[in-house]
Amino acid sequence: MVHNDPITQEIVRNYLHRVAEDMETALVRSAYSIAIYDSKDFACGVIDSDCNLLAQSVAGTPVFANNLSNAVEATYDSLGEEELEPEDVILCNDPYLGGGSHGNDVTCLFPVFVNRKLIAFTAVKGHVLDMGGAHPSGYQTNTTEVFQELFRVPPVKLFRRGEINRDVERLLVTNIRLPNEVMGDIRAMVAALKVGGRRIEELVSKYGLENYRDYVQNILNQSEQQARSKLHELPQGTFEGEYFLDGDGDDEHPISKKLRVHMKVTIKENEFLIDLRDSSDQSAGPMNSPKSNTISYAKYAFKSLVDPLSLINDGFFRPLKVEVRRGSIFDPIPPAPVNLWLETPHSIVDLLFKVLSPIMPQRVIGGTFGSDVIDFIYGEDKDNRFFVLVDTLQGGWGGTPLFDGITAYAVCEGNVSYPMTEMLEANYPLEVLRWELIQDSGGAGKFRGGLGVRRDYRMLCPCHITFCYERSKYSPPWGVLGGKDGSTNIVVLNPDSENPVSHSKVTHFPLEKGSVISFRTGGGGGYGNPLERDASLIQRDSTLGYISKKYASDYDVVPPK
Repeated sequence: MVHNDPITQEIVRNYLHRVAEDMETALVRSAYSIAIYDSKDFACGVIDSDCNLLAQSVAGTPVFANNLSNAVEATYDSLGEEELEPEDVILCNDPYLGGGSHGNDVTCLFPVFVNRKLIAFTAVKGHVLDMGGAHPSGYQTNTTEVFQELFRVPPVKLFRRGEINRDVERLLVTNIRLPNEVMGDIRAMVAALKVGGRRIEELVSKYGLENYRDYVQNILNQSEQQARSKLHELPQGTFEGEYFLDGDGDDEHPISKKLRVHMKVTIKENEFLIDLRDSSDQSAGPMNSPKSNTISYAKYAFKSLVDPLSLINDGFFRPLKVEVRRGSIFDPIPPAPVNLWLETPHSIVDLLFKVLSPIMPQRVIGGTFGSDVIDFIYGEDKDNRFFVLVDTLQGGWGGTPLFDGITAYAVCEGNVSYPMTEMLEANYPLEVLRWELIQDSGGAGKFRGGLGVRRDYRMLCPCHITFCYERSKYSPPWGVLGGKDGSTNIVVLNPDSENPVSHSKVTHFPLEKGSVISFRTGGGGGYGNPLERDASLIQRDSTLGYISKKYASDYDVVPPK
């Protein structure tokens, strides 16, 4: 039978991923905000009618794609599958009902019908500049309930049979500070959805509906078999470890301190269990991760460890089990705040590698800088136009079994890019003073941790800033297998003044015109004993300015002048 042809099956598999990448291209070309078209803070995916992720775009944010299936499930629960019609567009952002992260991450879904049968969804999730809340950004560090954070939208029909729902549009526009930019980005998402929908229709037209469905099931089953075969290569047993998050609230008014992240990993022949139930109770502040988001990060960690190079779909994750405790930081009870949804589950990836480093040294890396290190700068420019800058920064990854850690790269599960200097200065009232690698920031090791980054701005108008730089206190980017820790994340206000002030978490902090704000990200942890490092690599690092002579003493070597 045609649908058992393995060559055609691979064509279909790769076609589905090409659909997601075509959606990505359409979105980037038509988006309004720098967060999407330059930083790539989004994900595009294809999902079947049974809520299985079939493909995701390469660029953007991997953990967003893993959340898309949850949005389809929430749509079925809220609206009902029978209520969906051709050319509908579903929109949601509620962290507890289809959103999965925080309110500024908006998900849009497009149901694809063939012969009046629902066969798939194209899906886009992207960060928009505002969705209401007490202050612009959706990343406030001091909220105490989700109602302070955003305008919550459960799954609703933004378009009904191809016609925009003006009531929903008015509700959105009324509750956001930048309606032109936000609605422009949402329209770009809709355009991307329709590009993907047409591609799926063309695929089904070519191979037939029943053959298409058989191919999809075969692809999911094959990915499951691939994951289970990879599990057989891992040592079996139970392994555990923990570390502590700094907490939430502002620096001067903390809400929760030293939140515990505890992980127990059990590896069996056909199952991989990540147990987070012994972690801290949910925070009174926003350092909480909704359950669907926690599972997304666990999927990312599992994929990175077991088989990082193969194409992703939900079949691969069938051997993975994730256990969380209701009422904990990994499964909070509404209306618990969730603005810092990224910071808590970052720990899942890093901690998994740390826990397994003694038994799988060739599969793990040292700790990464481990925080989303996003800042939000907002106010009115000299022409009295309101602006919001969503500004991402990157840091150092841990050393690896074969080479030094990656320098100045996105947090591992984020994959967003830097806004370009020219783009920043052309669109926002600021001047970029410095953008450089931080000497000595990577942890020493046989393979050194990657370096962190420093970027300084001078503000050209009065404004406010909100940011969260986690892992500044209790848990620096750790070294593994004898490697040393990397430097921590920190922000310094007016660094060259007589009284520079350091911060890690602030909300709606005022900046005067002429203020200089210096963002400094951590380096990665080292891998292996520093005394085993090749002397030529130490000399190279010294020549390039990556390390100082003082730092070189960690290797018991002083490079020549």
